[in-house]
Amino acid sequence: MTYTIAVRPEAIYGGLVVPRVRPSFKVSNSDLIEFLKDRLRDRDIAERMLYTLYVPDPAGNYNAVVCLDYPQPAEVPVGDVLVRVPKGVFARFEPNGDYHDPVEDVWAQVDDATASAEITRAYREEIEVWRKPDSVELFISILV
Repeated sequence: MTYTIAVRPEAIYGGLVVPRVRPSFKVSNSDLIEFLKDRLRDRDIAERMLYTLYVPDPAGNYNAVVCLDYPQPAEVPVGDVLVRVPKGVFARFEPNGDYHDPVEDVWAQVDDATASAEITRAYREEIEVWRKPDSVELFISILV
């Protein structure tokens, strides 16, 4: 398991939502998430990165938002969910090759880091960054 600590600036995202999920590789690899990624790719987004945000609600549930980043809220397409993620401290995970599936790899590392108390999750926004369909980074909000 390897990770780095990163500070991410505030960012604005807009996209399509899957309500009431539990952040994990099973959700990330689900047919519904893949369907939503394909819908965003259909928008002719060229080489833009895709994101999957896991956003907690006041009841303690998470919603997954498959999305793009935008410089201003006004640029988010009408009908998309708008999410503002504040500046924060995150543990950044990349696949290390322990698993064939890169998404399962990074989530397994998070489980290991949490179980060994190397990180303490803040249970705020968590962000998967998809640079290419098979290249993922995972940012887990942590307490410092």
